Amino acid sequence: MKKYILPLLVGAAFSMVGCSDFEELNVNPNNPSTVPANLLLPGVISTAVSSMTGSESGAAGQFVQHLNYLGGNNEGFGRYSITGASFREEWNGPMRSVKDINKIISLAEQNSQPHYKAIGLICKVYVLSLMADAYGDIPYVEAGRANENGLEFPHFQSQDEVYGLMLEDLETANALIKNVTAGIVVNNDILYNGDLTKWRKFANSLKLRILMRESAKKDVASQVAAIFNNSSDYPVFTSLADQTTLVYNNTVDFYTWYIQPKNLPSDGSGVIFGDNSRVGEALADSLKSKKDPRLTVFLAPTKNSFTAHKLSESSPLVYRGQPVGLSTTEQALLNKDDYSVVGSAIRSENRAFVMSYAELLLLKSEAIVRKMIQGDAAAEYKKALDASLSKWSQISTTDKTTFLGGNAASLSASTSVALMQIGTQAWIDSFLNGFEAFANWRRTGYPQLYVGPSVASAIPVRYIYSDNEQNNPNLIEWTTQKYGRMVNESDLVWFQPQVWSTPSKNTIN
Repeated sequence: MKKYILPLLVGAAFSMVGCSDFEELNVNPNNPSTVPANLLLPGVISTAVSSMTGSESGAAGQFVQHLNYLGGNNEGFGRYSITGASFREEWNGPMRSVKDINKIISLAEQNSQPHYKAIGLICKVYVLSLMADAYGDIPYVEAGRANENGLEFPHFQSQDEVYGLMLEDLETANALIKNVTAGIVVNNDILYNGDLTKWRKFANSLKLRILMRESAKKDVASQVAAIFNNSSDYPVFTSLADQTTLVYNNTVDFYTWYIQPKNLPSDGSGVIFGDNSRVGEALADSLKSKKDPRLTVFLAPTKNSFTAHKLSESSPLVYRGQPVGLSTTEQALLNKDDYSVVGSAIRSENRAFVMSYAELLLLKSEAIVRKMIQGDAAAEYKKALDASLSKWSQISTTDKTTFLGGNAASLSASTSVALMQIGTQAWIDSFLNGFEAFANWRRTGYPQLYVGPSVASAIPVRYIYSDNEQNNPNLIEWTTQKYGRMVNESDLVWFQPQVWSTPSKNTIN
């Protein structure tokens, strides 16, 4: 009989309360139907940054020859063997992130929380700027809204229109934070620990990145000057402490393609020489030619030189990058232990550099060289190098001082040479951020990159839409009207001023 008592009691309870009363009783206070904006924030920040960090080991990092692969799933990117399937998650992941960002913005508007709306707008612009830089035309207004009726297939907008909308959203975010009530608290902010001033600096620094991105196609001088010349209305990064850096607090969230703090070998190298990835020859040679102290941070010594050095300290450590674009046959001729994996300092790193102070200073130096603003371009350039080196505690004060005092840190008086120097340093500083290196290379053409001897085509100049997205009828209509076909990796994105020459390098070291 006992097993029938509970159902009878429940049935009695139903007879005593109406349906509406029961719905009220059935609300679980520990599982609210609406999640506050601050609880969504950590996940949004983490996934937004993950969109960037994955680019270094994927297509972008290999297109700009930061890394090369000896095998595995990523190897094809280095030979430009790509299809829509290659970019499936690179498209879907950021778009999922934007869905949650939209929710933060909506909740912030409903609950009169301008600080969360501003942060949401900044995150939205950041994620979709990566997408626009990589793919060209993207959905912006309808991004992340596929769950809404009628928006299952978002409409695409041109890259120049998207940039304009992003600049408007950053302007809104800047104004919202400027006018926020003193003492407002931001909870669960894993990026800036609730410091709205730093969020505002990020917004305006990101705005400069976007303005300079489109500067070959639009006159942005007045907008750039308005930011650099008015720090009260448009504060930007002024120190390393301001730069946008996500510090991971556990090993689970690490972007583990290169961070491997555990399971390291007992040989004392701090790296795993058996990895499929190798630092690219172009990057290694650039650092070596300038005696740049970042060389031994970015690269580990080759396994063979490390082993020989352990046996005899007189045997030098060798840092060598792998040539790009080799065929399977050519690659088989190489001894992989003669090429450098990523250095031990980075293997134990727990930071993701979203936007660096050095990048901001390089943009400022470029703006001065191009006469957008007044100032000392050489001084800003040297400050940028200082900031880039200072990110790495492994570089001694002596080595940093020696490098900054040498010719490599001096900006040429020639405009064309100075722009080449600035573009090359932006490419070096953005190591670990393939998206930014790829975008800036396409904008400036610097540094000069060579394709491998077995690569029949030039370096791709855009990501191609994922195979799933290519079924979007709105994308099909958009690309048919614009190109007469589906876009491919050789179609220039709007901001790229021209096709850069990528001649073949026929030697294998």
